[in-house]
Amino acid sequence: MGGGVPIVLTADRTLMAGYRLLFDGMLAASQTTTSPIPLLAPLLLPRNRGNAPLGLRRVEAALRQGGFGPRELCVATQKTLARVVGQDTRIIGISAGDPGGRGMNSSTMSAVAFGIGWPQSLVGQLADRVAKLKRATGGRLKVVMGGPGSWQVAQDETLARRLGVDHVMTGYVEGNVAAVFRDLQAGKAMPRVIQGQWNPGTVIPEVCGATTMGAVEISRGCGLGCGFCTIAKTPMVHLPIQTIVRDVRTNVQAGHHNIALLSEDIFRYGAQGRQVNPEALIGLLEQVRAIPGVGLIQVDHANVFSAAQLTDEQLRRMRQVLGRDGQRFVWINIGVETPDGDLLQAAGGGAKMWPCEPGDWGAMCRKQLERLADVGFLPLTSLLLCADGQTGAHISKTTQWVKAFDERPVTFFPMLVAPILAHVNDDATPSRQTMRRADWELLRECYRRNFKWLPRMYWDNQTAGGEPLAKRLLLQIMGHGQVVMWKSLFRWHQWRASV
Repeated sequence: MGGGVPIVLTADRTLMAGYRLLFDGMLAASQTTTSPIPLLAPLLLPRNRGNAPLGLRRVEAALRQGGFGPRELCVATQKTLARVVGQDTRIIGISAGDPGGRGMNSSTMSAVAFGIGWPQSLVGQLADRVAKLKRATGGRLKVVMGGPGSWQVAQDETLARRLGVDHVMTGYVEGNVAAVFRDLQAGKAMPRVIQGQWNPGTVIPEVCGATTMGAVEISRGCGLGCGFCTIAKTPMVHLPIQTIVRDVRTNVQAGHHNIALLSEDIFRYGAQGRQVNPEALIGLLEQVRAIPGVGLIQVDHANVFSAAQLTDEQLRRMRQVLGRDGQRFVWINIGVETPDGDLLQAAGGGAKMWPCEPGDWGAMCRKQLERLADVGFLPLTSLLLCADGQTGAHISKTTQWVKAFDERPVTFFPMLVAPILAHVNDDATPSRQTMRRADWELLRECYRRNFKWLPRMYWDNQTAGGEPLAKRLLLQIMGHGQVVMWKSLFRWHQWRASV
């Protein structure tokens, strides 16, 4: 094996697939190994279309900005690694979303459907492939892992060894990734865990190629300080409109016409602190919509307190710009976590309730979710399971709160708390074994609603996003099969739960 590119960046198939929609990636990441990967991969993990995860594109841009030329650096899929890795390769950088299966989504899906999540399984397959290439090149190259799941490998040396990871870079890394890679190339001794550096006042480099799901960052960080979030203490910083527009154009020019605008709180774009700036957000959305070739515009997260500051008319204007002709559902993730304000405050999420009192939190959330539904959004509402101090009575109260919603299109997703700061072998780590009958009853009630609205939303979004009819029909058939399976699993889990 000769030649090779000095620095190769890659990621597992769940992050490198050529999804047309943001929800496609969410659906794939929600599968466990009880859904046969060889059978379903052609449907749920479409062939790469020259894309790479947004974070990996930022690393690529930072390395180029740091002086690495086109011949020193490339992005590759697992299938193309063998073509670019050789004797001259010194670093393979891997982006991972959930390498240890400890994220909220993967742990919850595994609790329900058994198996391990696809992101965990497929990053393991990628690591095996990288290990073989490393041995074939004499073992001189270093494997560096980063990405949103890097905290799991940073905390767990056993997992790092199993994946063959030499170094882990955590957090945003644009400020020091070039220097770190130079030192690794030079053979300098480096710590196993390297804290990424990024100054909020530093310009974030524009991406050099298409991103997975057409993801375009519009702000980063959050800063609310919630105890169950990995970026809780990172202040929210908004990217300039010029950078966002250029990143959108890069995707469109590469044939990725459906765009996903990413932020921890879409409604806070352009805000100073917690006070929203609706005209800044609407102006951004209008500029993105005006770019030739842009198809579906998708958004991900929002906070209740931000939605509460917007008028119905402002929300309608945003919904109008986001939606395409004939599109019925524009979904948005919104974090309620629990309608019990005292519990949320005790769990470290009190800042999410601003400016209402804990006793008013449940009513405030209900009002905002109903408002969003009335103006044409479909809220995908997150709830916490097995949080510290959360009793069966808390969960039963949440179940009644969910049941009291009318037939508006509002959905709910209870998730096991991710043990971000816990020891990986802690017996208290939330799992299927720690879930109570009340937890399973909440899941059953939430998914009763989800099974009604999600298939309709997905069909609508796929149609607006240009998915072929045959694929839409196949996914609907598969989805109905999973609905039957999950209903049975919920009943079984609830029956066998000890309390």
